[in-house]
Amino acid sequence: MNISVRSLLILAGLSLLGVVTHMVPHEMGVSTVGAVSMLGAAYLPRSLIVIPALVTVLIVDTINGFYAAPAMGFVYLAHLAGVLAVRPFLSSTSVRTVALASAVNALVFYLISHLTPMAMGFYPATVEGWVSCYVNGLPFLWRGIFANLVFGGAAFSAIWLVGEVRARRLFATQRN
Repeated sequence: MNISVRSLLILAGLSLLGVVTHMVPHEMGVSTVGAVSMLGAAYLPRSLIVIPALVTVLIVDTINGFYAAPAMGFVYLAHLAGVLAVRPFLSSTSVRTVALASAVNALVFYLISHLTPMAMGFYPATVEGWVSCYVNGLPFLWRGIFANLVFGGAAFSAIWLVGEVRARRLFATQRN
């Protein structure tokens, strides 16, 4: 596997950005990991896209302390699946595709991570228990979508703005 220096720099930058921003105190469910996942899916080769999100949660969990293994397993799996789910949407980045990826990433994370309360016996293993678990978790889905839209939107907008500034400078130097 031949990985470019550019890809390694993006990988390191996204991983560092993820750790630093995820360490900032935040309301449960309103995190930057989804945005880091989307950036990785958009700008890294397929073989590397899951690394920034997984590095982020692993380092932050190492610093803050680990928790129940079933919960960690579902959370890590949810992050991994969320990245893979948004990759097709982010082959081009537009307001529409970033908004769609924000919702898809949060939805996939919600569906998988909310298996945790069921696996840990917090809800009965019945249809009513499943429905109750997912209904009670809806605020986390909305917070996840919100966080992805805000943080992902800001990150993709900043990248677009830098590209525009660079293009204008290039155009200006070509005119002179």
